[in-house]
Amino acid sequence: MFNNHAILRKAAAVLSGVAVLFSMAACGSGSSSGSSSSSALEQVKSAGKIVFATEGTYAPFSYHDSKTNELTGYDVEVAKAIAKELGVKAEFAEGSFDSLLAGVDAKKYDTVADQISATDERKAKYDFTEPYTYSYGVVVTPKGNPKGVKTFDDVKGLKAAETGTSNWNKTAQQKGATIVQVNDFGQAVDALSTGRADVTLNDGLAVLDYLKQKPNANIEIAVKSEKTPAAQLPFRKGSDDLVKAVNEAIAKLQKDGTLTKISDKYFGEDFSQQ
Repeated sequence: MFNNHAILRKAAAVLSGVAVLFSMAACGSGSSSGSSSSSALEQVKSAGKIVFATEGTYAPFSYHDSKTNELTGYDVEVAKAIAKELGVKAEFAEGSFDSLLAGVDAKKYDTVADQISATDERKAKYDFTEPYTYSYGVVVTPKGNPKGVKTFDDVKGLKAAETGTSNWNKTAQQKGATIVQVNDFGQAVDALSTGRADVTLNDGLAVLDYLKQKPNANIEIAVKSEKTPAAQLPFRKGSDDLVKAVNEAIAKLQKDGTLTKISDKYFGEDFSQQ
């Protein structure tokens, strides 16, 4: 049932569809001035960096600390740990969710650290790493659950507020919901509050974090799925050696407890392994 990325889109001043650079990263390592015959891993090593696209508005996965304005979050820390294992620097470029994978296609970024799930459609276009997050999906309704939603199938015939290219948009449509398109989770909550939408499907961990930050929000979790693989890093096709190296890094970080520590920090329990 779970499809990731889901995901929670907090309202923020990010230009829709335009990647806003957080660091000095102007392009992915693959577009650097190395030999065109170099492998993906060789290009990253040569550039001395791996460029991750991320939203920067998607707590607790990718967001700015309210006190320091520093980009942080579970995905950001995982990305930094992976880069360290590769022996390169992690750089981040921020943009709206719907622009992130397009930036990988355009070789602006090497990959996306933003709770991207490996759907069949995406697998046909990208090479994915092993999962680094396991989570669950939820159906969110206004408080009181006025439509009486008890299962994911109950969204049939209802209006679902979803971002344009998220997995949750696809899931909602498959379940028979009518889509009310929004740019992020904050707008989805607004749509529920004003009656423009009846439900929104999203990532459970992200919704819980939103409720933690805004306990008086007029929403509730009506349905929760089982915990399943949630997030993997997508790379352009042909990046076999880079994907292998990242998989080795993820396995090491899972084994030595690094990912568990990062998960505990943000979620209070280990969601880095099944």
